[in-house]
Amino acid sequence: MKELKHLYVYFQDGQRLALRIPKQSEDLTLIARNLRKQLESPYLSIEVDGDLLMIPRESIKYLQICPMPDALPELTIEGAEVVD
Repeated sequence: MKELKHLYVYFQDGQRLALRIPKQSEDLTLIARNLRKQLESPYLSIEVDGDLLMIPRESIKYLQICPMPDALPELTIEGAEVVD
């Protein structure tokens, strides 16, 4: 069984979409390349239950991936903590 990750999409209007996804690849270079492509695209494209879900980038406030991917996009700041 593939390792599962969770993707939380937080929208500008305050709604949240929670998805459970299998680990996409063991190849760290491929993971980093695909993350970069998704970040550069005007849509976040996700296959969900055999359907293609395309979410316009301008409707997204931020994304959260748990646990953190093994490969990170370039210029990612590491080791941060949320403080109140």
